[in-house]
Amino acid sequence: MKKITKILSIMIVAACLFSGCGEETAESSSIISEVSVTVSENSQKEAHKAEKTSRAEKSHTESSKESSVQSSQQPSDESQEEISETSAEVHEDESSQAESSENSDESSEEVSEELSSEPERVIDESIVYEFDTKYFVKKLNEKMLKGFLEMYDAVQHFDTTARFTETMPSDDLDVLMFLLNYDCPELIQLNGDYSPIYTDESEETVSGVYFVYNMNENDCKEHMDELHLFFENLKADIGDSDEPQKEKYVYDMIFSECVYDDENSYSGTVYGTLINHIGRCEGICKSFMWCMRELGVECMCVSGTPKWETDSVYSGHSWNIIKINDEYYQLDLTIDNIKERFSDDNHANYGFFNVNDEFSNMTHEMYPFYENIGVPSCDSEEWNYHKMNGLYVSADGDIEEQVKNILENNFSEGIINHISVKFENIAALNNAYAHIDDWIKEFFKEKGLSLCESHSESDKVCQTITVYAEGSEECSDE
Repeated sequence: MKKITKILSIMIVAACLFSGCGEETAESSSIISEVSVTVSENSQKEAHKAEKTSRAEKSHTESSKESSVQSSQQPSDESQEEISETSAEVHEDESSQAESSENSDESSEEVSEELSSEPERVIDESIVYEFDTKYFVKKLNEKMLKGFLEMYDAVQHFDTTARFTETMPSDDLDVLMFLLNYDCPELIQLNGDYSPIYTDESEETVSGVYFVYNMNENDCKEHMDELHLFFENLKADIGDSDEPQKEKYVYDMIFSECVYDDENSYSGTVYGTLINHIGRCEGICKSFMWCMRELGVECMCVSGTPKWETDSVYSGHSWNIIKINDEYYQLDLTIDNIKERFSDDNHANYGFFNVNDEFSNMTHEMYPFYENIGVPSCDSEEWNYHKMNGLYVSADGDIEEQVKNILENNFSEGIINHISVKFENIAALNNAYAHIDDWIKEFFKEKGLSLCESHSESDKVCQTITVYAEGSEECSDE
């Protein structure tokens, strides 16, 4: 998992500019330009009509003076005609002026209507895609949920920043960014990197946040269309399967189709994993979660520190918690993907397929804020892959006998085909791995077959041994 980092605001602003975050500003500029043109045209018309009226009034004044001088005489026909024409012109200009005023009012109403045609953004739970499926978001207190919704709305509209109506502690922002990224897989445009807008130099409180995007709005829409089609096909393929069948189907699909990649810009997204078939732990766990949610199975992502790696190699990790038949389990598909993808045999060992808290806590340390929000307890092992398939070896029994029984139960037509055997503890695993090749050879000899090919691989993180063996009467026993 790529560690979430707080980067400089100027870098984020630049990134958003390249990803097309300024579309709303362009639209606003267009409206302002249109308003300016309308106002300018009306002003020019008013000035022209005023000039005509002034000329008419001047002519009328001069004619009145001339009439006054000749008051003792009857006005000539020519003067009478001139006065009539002047009066008509004044009347015409007054009518034009009234019409201009009416047109100006209509134009103003049109502009006002156009400016108000943009609907107000309503920010509540309805803006969140399938809000009821988001386990952790639903647990936020009122103030944090308000900040979360303001951030979600901003990301939906590809805004460069989200400004909070209320300031919040910096630690709360970190939590909300995790949930925005990990509990909302539909926000494929979100990079996950961000920069807080601090209220002061102490950096203890924030008033907003700068976002970084993976893609522009057009690309996002196109990719989301592809994902929705993918989920439609997934539902059609699975049909009326029960919850354990749905879980196993999605697990195997992602394992077989996705190649682990920590470098690609989409590897932390659902689009990268399900459509481009590349992903790191972040993209893989979010993809598994979204698939299960679409199939009606409760699932969530959690993040933390892997105890099997140093910070310099692997600074963070993410995995899933899933609810199967009313019981919660921890599941880590990425462990399988990384371990097996680098070997010649591309077979899952299901080492973290529905394990309990006790087992997971030996190798996975969850970030504390999840515990603060509230994480469901995972106590059951009923649907653990190895236990429900008879592939589990307890430490207090005869380890050799248990292993040979498993080989017997998974032997068909001279082949033991890539079975994954899980051991209760490391001591039992080490004991078995030291003798497994001899036990396999003895097993095939008891079957009257020579061992033609054999392969076994130990995984101490998952506490499993993956076995493949093939024998026949013809091959030599070496």
